[in-house]
Amino acid sequence: MAVSTEEVLNCAIPKWYDNLKAVTIPSVFIPLPEQFVEYLRSDGIILPQGCILPQMCVHGDGDDGSEEGDDDDDGWSGEEGEVPEFTDLLGEMERGIATLGGAVVPKLNWSAPKDATWIISSNTLKCTCASEVLLLLKSSDFVAHDLSRVFKYCTPDVAPAFQYMLCLRQWRDIHPSGEFRCFVRHDSIIGISQRHYTQHFDFVVSHKDQLRDEVVEFFTKYLKGRFFNTNYVVDVFKTDEGGVRLMDFNPFCPMTDPLLFTWEELATLDTQSPVVRVVESPGVVQPSDLYHCRLPKDALEYAAMEAFLSKQETYQ
Repeated sequence: MAVSTEEVLNCAIPKWYDNLKAVTIPSVFIPLPEQFVEYLRSDGIILPQGCILPQMCVHGDGDDGSEEGDDDDDGWSGEEGEVPEFTDLLGEMERGIATLGGAVVPKLNWSAPKDATWIISSNTLKCTCASEVLLLLKSSDFVAHDLSRVFKYCTPDVAPAFQYMLCLRQWRDIHPSGEFRCFVRHDSIIGISQRHYTQHFDFVVSHKDQLRDEVVEFFTKYLKGRFFNTNYVVDVFKTDEGGVRLMDFNPFCPMTDPLLFTWEELATLDTQSPVVRVVESPGVVQPSDLYHCRLPKDALEYAAMEAFLSKQETYQ
């Protein structure tokens, strides 16, 4: 299932935010210089000069908890022993955080580093300083996807020229039961999925039809015929006041998680009313696809081997 590069670019938050900022989360955008983009692409985690390392996020063997990055870290792609310096950019981040009330969720043009929350003491995307923003960005495979593979499903698979942006979104403590992913084909919603399929919520099950009607009403009023693409995926959430608000857009292709659907059925689903899928009972909860991000790959492989050997001993 291929998409055009234009369709992918249209889903980037800097592209659509101005048109829809009245119905989404307040955000601040910071253009990223090429040197900083290369810093994000480089291996390892090393914080720039003058960047205070949160005490709970100390890295490396024998780290003494100093506030600046370890000069011996080889993660930076510059000269050996060089610690990057982004003083102006860090200042913009701090000012952006302050503008949005002191706490933000960071993301690049498309992806938030939700696979890297393990590196922050709160285990959330909530950042109150530039150091936490950098730690999340540098630790995330999702961010790496934005930097290297975001046009994977495009025909042709050629990255056009565009500006990488850091988006700081005002922190909102959104309950997982209130998040939904909508699949739009030919400018009509064909499917709505519970966003957090690793949890069961009695309220969502009992109010499934009402939630569908509220989401469709929001879509019809604010998005239908107004977004750049006719095929796309849109995430929405319920507010504490009971309304529906826009979270994000994603391309209508396998690079976007289909959650409780499959891409095979979404490609052919033909319905007058959106199909709504939620976790109907605790017994059908699925494991999170982010659990593997909480440990280093070698630790996961070691644990898998330990489990295998344990079973072997049981059968012998």
